[in-house]
Amino acid sequence: MNSLITPDNAWIVWAFIMAGTAVCIYCEQTHRWAAKLTGPVLALLIGMFLSNFKIMPTGSGVYDLVEDYLVPVAIPLLLFRANVVRILRETGPMLRAFHVAALGTIIGAFLAAFAFRGAFDRVPELTGIMTGSYIGGAVNFMAIKGSYEVSENLTNPLLVADNFIMAGMFAALLVMAGSRFLRRHYPHPHSLEGDKEDVAALAARHWRRKEISLLDIAKALAIAFVVAALATTLTDALKAQIESRILQSVIGNRYVWITFLTVALTTCLHRHMEKIQGAEDIGMYLLYLFFFVIGLKADLVVVVTKVPALFAFCLIIAVTNLLVALLFGKLFRMNLEELLLSVNATLGGAPSAAAMAISCGWSNLVLPGLLAGIWGYVIGTFVGILITETLLRLLNG
Repeated sequence: MNSLITPDNAWIVWAFIMAGTAVCIYCEQTHRWAAKLTGPVLALLIGMFLSNFKIMPTGSGVYDLVEDYLVPVAIPLLLFRANVVRILRETGPMLRAFHVAALGTIIGAFLAAFAFRGAFDRVPELTGIMTGSYIGGAVNFMAIKGSYEVSENLTNPLLVADNFIMAGMFAALLVMAGSRFLRRHYPHPHSLEGDKEDVAALAARHWRRKEISLLDIAKALAIAFVVAALATTLTDALKAQIESRILQSVIGNRYVWITFLTVALTTCLHRHMEKIQGAEDIGMYLLYLFFFVIGLKADLVVVVTKVPALFAFCLIIAVTNLLVALLFGKLFRMNLEELLLSVNATLGGAPSAAAMAISCGWSNLVLPGLLAGIWGYVIGTFVGILITETLLRLLNG
């Protein structure tokens, strides 16, 4: 049965994608139910509804354009604040706690991969995707997915499970932040200050509207497109010279080079890059477009049938992350707030870490949490690819 909107009707296809994405962002920012569901999952579900009920096509040249060009541009835009020197200097104890939580993700990834070996297709690749996602965020999820060309019929249910697990974990972390039991067993200096902090004033300071000019937009997009073009050209040249699969996966991967080139640029030219406003917002918008598109390409029946197994798969990784963080935190007497915020930063990325610090009144941890989350974007793709390649050898012989 043909869809109401034909694949070659590009203007109407674009109109639905843009309007649908705007609705998702509006709902996420104005309705609590949508914020708990998260914008990406909402975009995914609306896209699946439109295509599975034959309103929109499941394939179109417009979708290919979004995947092939807009996602590689979104990654450098989201890394405009990834100044390594600043991250190392200003993150402090948060960075140590962050790496402990990241170690928990890696351990959990191996546990989940062996527990679900044979349960669904491409277990090594999905494990690598979730490793990247639970160290960095959605940007790493998409980068590793693109690196291994994993089907939307696998990554869409994985994304749904991922976001539901994240939402549950965030709620649990907020409860744990106020737990008297945990406060008795872990140092918690920031909570003592946070109990007196005006959370509303702190939130207003952090989430205030940003100033952005036409020149900011021009600079941000120019840099992002140049980085993506250089990374793609360099990758094509290196792939022709490299025979080793592991080296091709890392050195011959355009998403690794996009990350490396952007981080080098933001570190060496940080004064100029930090003056450019709105890059992260543009990058996130492009990712929302992509979430909507992969929803349009998904089979709703396949997604629903695969979610339960992938839900448990993601849960193992997330819970192991938390348990390892608490265990090592206890051994090395780390602060409770930094441990919980690091778990949040690994599972949800920089924005969710900042949001948690604000909601708990931990004013001194807002910036460190944000920077730790950005550091996750920097290393998440690389670590996820290494985990994938390791598991391909261990599980597939």
